[in-house]
Amino acid sequence: MTGKTHMAIGACAATLMLPSNDIKIILGGTALSVVGSLIVDIDTPKSKGATFFKNLFGCTIILLILGLVVKEKFNINIFNYITQNTEFSKIIPALCILLILIVLGLKSPHRSFTHSIIGFILFAIPIYIMTGELYKWFAIGYIAHILADMLNKKEIKILYPLKKGIALSFCSADGIVDKLLFIGSVGIIVLAYASCISSLW
Repeated sequence: MTGKTHMAIGACAATLMLPSNDIKIILGGTALSVVGSLIVDIDTPKSKGATFFKNLFGCTIILLILGLVVKEKFNINIFNYITQNTEFSKIIPALCILLILIVLGLKSPHRSFTHSIIGFILFAIPIYIMTGELYKWFAIGYIAHILADMLNKKEIKILYPLKKGIALSFCSADGIVDKLLFIGSVGIIVLAYASCISSLW
C-alpha cells in the first residue's frame, strides 16, 4: 500500500473503533493513528514514515544541542526544569526508548521488525507512557498498516525474528484496491468529522 493509503486506513479504522464526540480527542487521536500507520514503514528509506521520523530524530538532536548551549552560555539549565517537572520526567525516558526503537527500525530490513508483533508491542509501550489512553489510536493505526500489508504479494515477517512471513497476495501495493481503500477511508473520516462538528452546534 502507498503511504497516503496507510494513513487513511489507519485513521479510518481508529475513528470507527473509537467513536467520540470530543473534537480534541478526535483530532489528537487521528494524529496518533497517522503516526502509528507511518512508523511501521520507517524500514523503507524513501517512505513517508522514514522521512518523517528521520526529521524528528534530527530535530531532537538539535534541541538537545541547543539546550546544552543555553546552559553553558546563559547558565539556564533547561534539563533541570524538565527532570523536576513530574509530567516531563515521565515522558523523557519514554521518548528515549522511542528514539532507540526508531533507529532500530530505520536499520532493519523491510517488512521485518517494525511489521511484527514484537515490534508493535515495543513501540506501543513508550506511546502509552506519553499519551495514556490515547495510545489506542496509535495502536489501531499500527495494526491497520500490518493487516493492509498482508494483502500484498510480498511477505511480512509478523512473527519476527522467525524467518517465515505471511502474504495473502490479494492485491499489488499501488493498484486499484489501494486506490479504492484510500477513497473509502477518506470518505468515512470526513463523515465522522462532519458528524462530530454538527453535534457541537
